[in-house]
Amino acid sequence: MKNRFTFAGIAACVLAGTIASATVAAPDTAASITDRTNRPLLTAEYAELRRQQIADVDYRIEVALDNKSESFSGRVVADVTLARDLAKPLTIDFADGKVKKVTVDGNPVTYEYEGNFIALAPDNLGKGKHTITVEYEHPYSNDGSGLHHFKDPQDGSVYLYTHFEPYKANRFFPHFDQPDLKARYTVTVTAPGSWEVITATREEKIDELENGFKRWHFPQSKKFSSYIFPLHAGPYVVWESDADGIPLRLFARKTMSEYVKPEDWFKFTSESFDFFQKYFDIPYAFEKYDQVIVPDFTIGAMENVAAVTFNERYYVSRGSKTQAQRQRLANVIAHEMAHMWFGDLVTMEWWNGLWLKESFATYMASLALAENSEFDDVWQNFYLGSKQWAYGSDQLPTTHPIEVPVPNTDEAFSNFDGITYGKGGSVLNQLPYYLGKEAFREGVSNYLKEFSYGNAELSDFMNALGKAAGKNLDQWTQRWLYKAGLNTISVQYQCSNNKISELTIEQTAPKQYPTLRSQKVQLGIYRMQGDKVARVAKVPVIYSGARTAVKDAVGMPCPQILNPNDEDWAYVKTRLDGKSVATINQHINDIESPFTRLMLWQSLFDSVTDAQLPLTDWIDFALKSAGSESDINVIRLISKNLQSARNYLYRLGLPTSLREEQLQAIETFAWQQLNSAPAGSDAQKTWFHAFTELASSEQALQHASELLDGKRIIEGLDIDKDRSWPLIALLNRHLYGDYEQRIADQLKKDNTDRARNAAIASRAGRPTEAAKKEWLENILDKRDQFKLSQIKAAAGNLFPAEQLHLYREFAPRMFDAVPKVSDTGDTLYNKAYAMLFPIACSKADIAAYTTVLKNTDLMPALGRVLKDRKQQSIWCSRMKIRQRQAHP
Repeated sequence: MKNRFTFAGIAACVLAGTIASATVAAPDTAASITDRTNRPLLTAEYAELRRQQIADVDYRIEVALDNKSESFSGRVVADVTLARDLAKPLTIDFADGKVKKVTVDGNPVTYEYEGNFIALAPDNLGKGKHTITVEYEHPYSNDGSGLHHFKDPQDGSVYLYTHFEPYKANRFFPHFDQPDLKARYTVTVTAPGSWEVITATREEKIDELENGFKRWHFPQSKKFSSYIFPLHAGPYVVWESDADGIPLRLFARKTMSEYVKPEDWFKFTSESFDFFQKYFDIPYAFEKYDQVIVPDFTIGAMENVAAVTFNERYYVSRGSKTQAQRQRLANVIAHEMAHMWFGDLVTMEWWNGLWLKESFATYMASLALAENSEFDDVWQNFYLGSKQWAYGSDQLPTTHPIEVPVPNTDEAFSNFDGITYGKGGSVLNQLPYYLGKEAFREGVSNYLKEFSYGNAELSDFMNALGKAAGKNLDQWTQRWLYKAGLNTISVQYQCSNNKISELTIEQTAPKQYPTLRSQKVQLGIYRMQGDKVARVAKVPVIYSGARTAVKDAVGMPCPQILNPNDEDWAYVKTRLDGKSVATINQHINDIESPFTRLMLWQSLFDSVTDAQLPLTDWIDFALKSAGSESDINVIRLISKNLQSARNYLYRLGLPTSLREEQLQAIETFAWQQLNSAPAGSDAQKTWFHAFTELASSEQALQHASELLDGKRIIEGLDIDKDRSWPLIALLNRHLYGDYEQRIADQLKKDNTDRARNAAIASRAGRPTEAAKKEWLENILDKRDQFKLSQIKAAAGNLFPAEQLHLYREFAPRMFDAVPKVSDTGDTLYNKAYAMLFPIACSKADIAAYTTVLKNTDLMPALGRVLKDRKQQSIWCSRMKIRQRQAHP
């Protein structure tokens, strides 16, 4: 608990508020950490107090579910051992439900309940063992958290699943909802007879009831935290397999089951088990392994113990997958499985440790795929995904150290971002280079063995690594985990007789985060070899401080291209020297290594967003060079950056003729690439997606219309349901043809929830005042009439870059509503509302962000995004200045 006290104290009281005893009304100004305000959160301080009160707890849970009601009923029996006599009330977390009865040791007791927790007077609870029973009811949720209820619009079937992180398990059953109060769970569920019921253990008995229902009995589970407790139920289709003795099951709803490829799921699952059990040197602890594909999920996946949930929209395609999509599925399967050891078997004590489990799983998933899968470009995908996410997040004003204080559960996810996942995973990725791969593996294994079924904190993990490697990691920990910011390196060198005579790595840090760090990097030296550019030498070196002389480079061939972070060992931004840039400009396609080309392409686009290279210069270079690229990862990167460039063409306020010329050139290039890509290839699929984002001319919209109608055929490209909707959205964004009828016709063929959300996105994207007004009113004033997924579909498409003029018309109302949205206290709704706000590059746009941010009490889920949008808009304005300087 050491870390918790370092940030609690006064700060948590200010942020979270306090209240006197739960059995006596008192004003919020009362100040005792043993008391608790009636709010839907848990403070670190109160969790620490409660952990001192409770020595042990196990739960017996009984719930009754059906497919018609709006709520469910339950009974929980908590076998609690109190560590001491209580001077203050004991509170049991339970949000927004109905408490019907509470007993202690079989005796009814008085209690207080005002919607967030049940308070029991200390008179009823002395030191020692007690049995607390609560009978309750609770509504199903429709926002993807708690016990989520989904009704399939196609066949009317109802599906339920749980999602609790960080503090939503108490929306399912009353209990002590904090990660360091691990428990065992014995579960009984009554449900319709046609349903499957899934939890952390396999059922030991199923009773047939007279009313067509069944009662499922599940044996006691192992000990784990309640936020990863699973309960999923519904008429799921199930597939079964085995991973060297571990029973595997895969579940999906009936109307999506035809699109699931269980052979991929089981293959990737078995490969991950094979790798992790050997790597950790610990057998899988939870006996069986279920994976449940669910709709309306708010994140990618969740590591519920032995019953992992996956986002159906992300991981089930209604058409052929690209290899990148298959790898993404394999990666998320490995990520969630890594949590079975790191996160589930051993769990952080409090939410300041959230980053470590997520970073570790991010790194371990890529390691597992790189060493035990069919994919040979795993680290390229890590660079494209996690690394770029981290680099982007670490340059924003909302960046933060990897390890940060978390005073309460409302703020647990405020830092759930590219730092938590991407930077943390990238930093862990460099440790095997720094410590040695076997020392790192041994340290991880020892840590997991020592703290199995318990809780731990960062120092426990770092001590285990340091001990295994024989190194003191205190300084490394302070500089990398407790300091924010992205550093940059460049390489200065001199050559004599075509050999390096002197070479120095120079490191700089942002002014606001001046820490200079040390890490191992590999310098890649490239030269022309005939008509190819090949790496002729590589120099691994540990750099530190502002300047590091690299003696091992002396005598190496003089570079024509020098890649300062070759093969992406390090977490650092690189700045290329002028000679390298000149060579790249002429010979980017002659470089033999696809990974090197990938990194150099990204470096060039970074120079655009850093306002060093004019946007139109990069576009000209890309259109000149990209057509010869054959590596799919490089193609994916170029495609993505062309889409970003297209958006900036609208934001920078370019002369209309120049903007239209560049837009047409990009559109034409994407159409040419789509038509020339090999039939059925991943390149073809990539350029199709790009075309639906880049098209705007009359001719291109006509092509889109013909593709939808089957009047234009591109060999190998199947315009399936999932590819139809981007074309429909495109036509709606440009009001082309009978765009409204397109939606109606497609919904007749595809009346799924995915299609309904796509229809909302298409309508919201129309460039009309009426469309913007309607959907902004729906988001602000009628949100109770829509599911969260529908609000997100509208918000994410309301103001595309070419519609900034409409955004500016509605911006006053959007900004005026920010305090009201924040005051809802709904993190998921605030995140959805934040999606409305674009990067907008004028002084007036930046000033609007400045004004709204004077309100310092905004929920982090909204306030952080507004801060980032302001900074991104400032960067965009600098890009505008650079563009005008170069091309007045």
